Amino acid sequence: MRKFIALLGASVLLCSATVSATSPSAQAVLASAGFQNASQAQEAADRGMTAGEYFNNAVVDTPGVENAMPVGQGGKIIVNGVATNLTATLSKVDKNMAAEAVSQAAALGGNLLNVVSISIPNANYNVATVNFYLKGLAKGTKIVAKQYINGEWVEVEVVEVREDHVVLNLQKSGAIAFVAVP
Repeated sequence: MRKFIALLGASVLLCSATVSATSPSAQAVLASAGFQNASQAQEAADRGMTAGEYFNNAVVDTPGVENAMPVGQGGKIIVNGVATNLTATLSKVDKNMAAEAVSQAAALGGNLLNVVSISIPNANYNVATVNFYLKGLAKGTKIVAKQYINGEWVEVEVVEVREDHVVLNLQKSGAIAFVAVP
């Protein structure tokens, strides 16, 4: 009986070692997707982002927005007139919010470049001046920015537009639509 139990235990160990040697580990799957651990993968999924978007704090494409212009944010936000090392956290919006942003752009007679959700963690502010990177934006493009706040789209102050950049003064977090207008 002891030999039988020992043989059974050895065969179970052998089979499990064979299975685990041929199965990809969770870590390998995460690494192949570009993540270092499961918490990064979960946070990216919560924000609707790929690994590339997550690590670059950028939204490359948005469901429902044709030819979306990549939008990123790299930090150095000015909070209440004081330069900081804070970085805004960007996320993708859902398809319904994107459709509303498309309607806002159409009402302005413009073209929706992209719409992203923004939050500024650990910041208590009246005005946050945020520099957004919009890859491919031409110098001199006229931009109107609208933000979804408390169920309404409100116009946001555009401080500056230059090649590949739009600087906005924000008073709250929320979805922001970047619209090129004639």
